[in-house]
Amino acid sequence: MPLDWPLLEAFALLWLAIVPTPGPNTLLILHLALTATWRDVALALIGNLLAIAFYALATLLGISLLLAAAPSVRLAIHLLGGAYLVGVGIGLVRAGSARRKIGASAAEPSLRAGRPFARGILTALANVQALLFLTSIFAAVGILASSPATKLAAVGIIVLFNGIYLGLLAWLLRRRGARAVFERYRPIMEIGFGVAFAAFGARLVGRELAAFV
Repeated sequence: MPLDWPLLEAFALLWLAIVPTPGPNTLLILHLALTATWRDVALALIGNLLAIAFYALATLLGISLLLAAAPSVRLAIHLLGGAYLVGVGIGLVRAGSARRKIGASAAEPSLRAGRPFARGILTALANVQALLFLTSIFAAVGILASSPATKLAAVGIIVLFNGIYLGLLAWLLRRRGARAVFERYRPIMEIGFGVAFAAFGARLVGRELAAFV
């Protein structure tokens, strides 16, 4: 079936406005850009985009509707996702606090330790609210009722725009000036990253608990 170009153009414009919205994925790439190598950033970004594509495809297949029909399962998934984000946040806060006490010789934060590809996947999957968000966006624009080719193209737009945006952020923060500022204020900034991760996790769980009750 042919692509619905006007529909895709409308969706692309809408997603272009949505992409800069801060979230756990942005925090992950920002932190790795400031602390890790380009290889780690690239692996994390690839994992992140694969997970985002999975959520988008799952939404088009109606997974979010199945979760809506099983509140207990949905709550359990939100709790797991929130717990992961809070755990990452606590690890960063502890690392930043350690650096404040013993300086640059403090242990590296948990996000930098190994498996950036897996961390990219887990961070994206932890934000389970994205399933419901994507459902509302797809429904509002008309993607849910479009042809299979148009649906796949919409997923491609999501991956492309997210990849460009996060890649650009990483490139900007890999510059010497940005890394120098980060190294100068690293303890307090790592604590800030940790608090932000924990806040995203707590909000994820809090919203779902409120809806469940």
